[in-house]
Parts: sequence; C-alpha cells; structure tokens
Amino acid sequence: MEPVLFFEPKLKAAFAYCHSSGGIFQLDEDEYRAVLNETEEGKALINEMRNYNGQRYTFQDFIGHLNSLAIIHERLSRPTTASLELTLRCNLRCSHCIVSAGEPRENELTTEEWLRVIDQLDALQYTLTGGEPLIRPDFGEILTAIKERGAAVKILTNGTLVAENLNLFEALDGRDVVQVSVDGLEETNDRIRGGGTFRKAISAIRALVEVGVNVQVSFTLLPENEADLVPLYREVAGLGIESFNVGHGLPLGRQRGAVPYGEYLRAVNELREVAEEVGIPVIGGSLGSELPVKPEGVYSCEAGTSSLFITSDGRVYPCPLFEGTDFLMGNVREEGIREIWKKKDWERLRRNLSGTKCASCPLFGACRGGCPGEALIFKGTLNAPAPSCRLEFED
Repeated sequence: MEPVLFFEPKLKAAFAYCHSSGGIFQLDEDEYRAVLNETEEGKALINEMRNYNGQRYTFQDFIGHLNSLAIIHERLSRPTTASLELTLRCNLRCSHCIVSAGEPRENELTTEEWLRVIDQLDALQYTLTGGEPLIRPDFGEILTAIKERGAAVKILTNGTLVAENLNLFEALDGRDVVQVSVDGLEETNDRIRGGGTFRKAISAIRALVEVGVNVQVSFTLLPENEADLVPLYREVAGLGIESFNVGHGLPLGRQRGAVPYGEYLRAVNELREVAEEVGIPVIGGSLGSELPVKPEGVYSCEAGTSSLFITSDGRVYPCPLFEGTDFLMGNVREEGIREIWKKKDWERLRRNLSGTKCASCPLFGACRGGCPGEALIFKGTLNAPAPSCRLEFED
C-alpha cells in the first residue's frame, strides 16, 4: 500500500512516506484514519501525496525521521525497525567478524517461530543478518512473509550464495537494499574473508544489479585494508551500486586491532571528496541529525527507542552490540514481542552525560555522546562518551 503509514499514539499523529513522489508527510489522527480506510477524504489525501513535487526523500530518510522522533519523545509506542539474526551459521570465517560467526547457535528459531515474530512486530523495515542469512533453507519463506506485510528489507550478505538464490530477490522493491560485504581489492579481501570470496562478491553485485536490486557495498575499515579503500570504491562504483558504506572495525570477536577513530573519519571524508567526482554516495563517518537533546536523560540512538535486535535463538536486545550484556530485554519464545517492547527496563538506555565533556560540546546535539553500545563495552557504562568521541582527535 502506498503511502507507508506509521501512527504514533503518544503524538496523536501519523507519519507517511510516498515512494512515488518521495514525500514525507504528517497527518492528524482523523486524516490517518481516512487514508487508512481509503474514504473519499483519504483518497484525496493520497492523491495529494502522490502529486507532491517538493524535495524528494528516500525511504531511509523516512526511517531516520521516525528515529529522531523516538529520541526526542522518549521512545515510540512500537518499533519501526528490527534486526533479525536469522542464524549465526556462516560459510565463511572472516578474520574481523565481531560475532565470530560460523557454527549456528543451539536451538535456533524455527521457520514458524520467525514468522510469528514478524507477524507480532509488524515493523516498517527489517534487517536480515547473521552469520550468513542466505544459508537458511527457509530464507525465501521468511523474506516472502516480510514483503507480504508491505515492509521494507535490508539483507546483509557476503555474496557467495547469491548466484544460486537469485530468484529469491525478485520479491524486492525500490525500498529494499541488499548489502554485499567487500573488504578490499582481491588479494586483501581474500586474506580477510577467504580465498575466492572477492570474485564471488563482485559476481553477486553484478547479478543483483542486473535484476534491478538496489545494492550497497559494505567495507569495514581495518588496519590491514586502509590502503584499499579508495581503489575499491572506484572499482565497484562502476558496477551500478546505489551506495558505498564504510564501517569502523571494532576489536571484538575475531578482530584484534582497530583504526583510530579520527583516522577513520578522515578516511571517510577523503573518500567523500572522491565521491563528488564519481557520484556514488558514501555512507558512514558523519554525525547524526541535529536534535534538541540535553545531556541529562538523553536517548542516544534508535536502539531501544525505535528499533531492536533479535538473536537467532530468540533473545531481544537494543542492538547487536548489546548482545551478551545485562540489557537482555526478553525472549520471544517466552513472551510476545509487544509485551517485551512495553517493559520499563528499556528506560535504562537513557544516559546521563551531564558530568562529562559532552555537556559543553558544540557537537552534542548531533553526536549525543556517540554509540551507547560502544560506551558500555569499552568503558563499562552508558554514562560516558563513546570511545570514538570526536573530541579525542581534534587539534
């Protein structure tokens, strides 16, 4: 159905995204009901949205807008997005994998259990991850269930299993993205990810683009692949990809070293200069949207405010970085996901950074103290700036 609708009872307002016109709209409760029920008034509103000719936004911009509302208004009444770790099983053993993927977890969720979770969540967007999600025999059934509910999907894959599953991607539409990981030119990538993986990933990108799928290349910046960042970007930019995402590798799981965050930001900024010439957008390494938040009692990001993460054995966390911490919010085998989302325990994600350098930092409205998961992992508390604080490397 177009437009995509999200009603927030706290605000007594709905938010809509129209893919054909690229417009984002806010509706009052009566307008929302009219559009939902396709009354004459609702049909007129839908036509207005479709005929909108102002600034065009992407579906990700719409999700970002909802994420910002969640931070400002102290969590949404239901999650808009969910990251589903379909399995921890993987056919690769990448040297930098932060979850040490390989073997599946004991007693992973069945097809029926995942379908029930999707039905209960009714999210606007799902990220399907692993391990390698395509390794599950029921991946197509899970993907179909998501698309039948009208949701968008982002699939994170190493690309090696795309060729034999290409028919599964026929269900994707313009809001969906397949992210293929490539961590360097052939020699470097294959040293990190395994022999032959570079050529398989490039073949997967070509095949996906050919059938009309939006493809994002994911590159994790590590000490061992820094020199390949710009050359790789130039090489894959000509394949018809939508964007190039640069992640900051963390010393977690199998990875033992990390590029200093300041060096990471500089690398991304330099790549953006190249992108102005090449034309393929670069994602990563930038501050978030400026928000009117205060150091006292601030939610930092969408984790636990508008999104959540579910492990392949059913445990619910704010995001993957919280897995294994005391921020276990429940298990979908024991409770309904809506009941888990309503728990007051999520309020523990609210940080107090008033006694830190965040309080006087001019970047705070956009940074919001950085990643809370990184702060918890590396500093032992949410109430500290993340170790990737921008001030750590300013001249």
